[in-house]
Amino acid sequence: MREIYYNSDITPKSENEIKLLALYYDKINIVNDAVYAPKFSQASGNFEFDGVEDFQFIPKTFRTDYKVLIDENLIAITERNKDNEDEFEKGFASKISEIVNSNHDLIFPNHPTNKDGKIITEEVYDVMKYMWGFDWGKPVEVDLIWWYYSLKLKWFLKLLIEGKNCLSSSNNLNNLFSTFIQQSNKSNSDLKTEGYTKSLALDALKISLPNPDILSFEDLLELKLKLKDELGLFYQTINTIEVKNKQLYNADLKDNEYRSIFFSEIQKPLTDLENKMKNLNSKTFRRFIEKMQNPKTYVPLIGTVVASMPIHYTLLSSLGLTAGMTLLEYKEEKRELQNNGLYFLLKLKGNK
Repeated sequence: MREIYYNSDITPKSENEIKLLALYYDKINIVNDAVYAPKFSQASGNFEFDGVEDFQFIPKTFRTDYKVLIDENLIAITERNKDNEDEFEKGFASKISEIVNSNHDLIFPNHPTNKDGKIITEEVYDVMKYMWGFDWGKPVEVDLIWWYYSLKLKWFLKLLIEGKNCLSSSNNLNNLFSTFIQQSNKSNSDLKTEGYTKSLALDALKISLPNPDILSFEDLLELKLKLKDELGLFYQTINTIEVKNKQLYNADLKDNEYRSIFFSEIQKPLTDLENKMKNLNSKTFRRFIEKMQNPKTYVPLIGTVVASMPIHYTLLSSLGLTAGMTLLEYKEEKRELQNNGLYFLLKLKGNK
């Protein structure tokens, strides 16, 4: 099963991103968490405790909005169980607090003219608005935002330890995670991730087709069904290439050398997928394919791939007719390596 954990901001901007992931992956786990705060009411001049309010990390309408995909078990919502939190996870708490505190200016940048002022970025505004009903004129819940990014970062580390594929398009979260990686002196052995660094098949992939806004969730499921065999072969071929040629990923190969090594293996699943998509009869699908052939419709998205510590993976994706261009880069010992089979496939498409 192709499975991904989506640890991103669930706002209207993420809908197309989730659609794209749903086309390629068999299951998307939406990472959810919550911050709990006491509620008080005032009666006769006195404040009285009125229960506990939970601030979820998904919109209140999420389960309704995505009911079609949830009912098909394509989307699941991941919840944190504090009772199952082990001492190892708790050990990250102080480091996470330190990083989020030291990056306060990243989350709330300084105002350019008012030395005591802060800026609410578009990302933070969208989180507050679509998850917690924030609007201008209301107080900014600074502490809530602190907890939001702290728990999101903790999820990254938890999923990393478990060897899961995790991805996010949150710029703030990516920067916080990158900072954690840079400051961490722990070894893979300390983090109990032996084996995860040895299988490139565990690397998460984010594939970005042209903006799929014209596709309803029902359209998406139909398209996914019609391309089931082709997508399966495509995925299997990439994993086979990754495993078989693992020893080459640390070599300083030029683009033409990549092409000569991987061209014959990749060409067939690529052609099969292209031909199947071109022969779809639905009017909606034809419109989608027309958009796919227009480079201006491609929307590159940035995400973070969690694979092993202390390596930081950055994924920049832009998928063309079937692929287009996907780039997976990571830095290890100050050396950039391009190590993902899908990269080679899409590099081929760009160099025809």
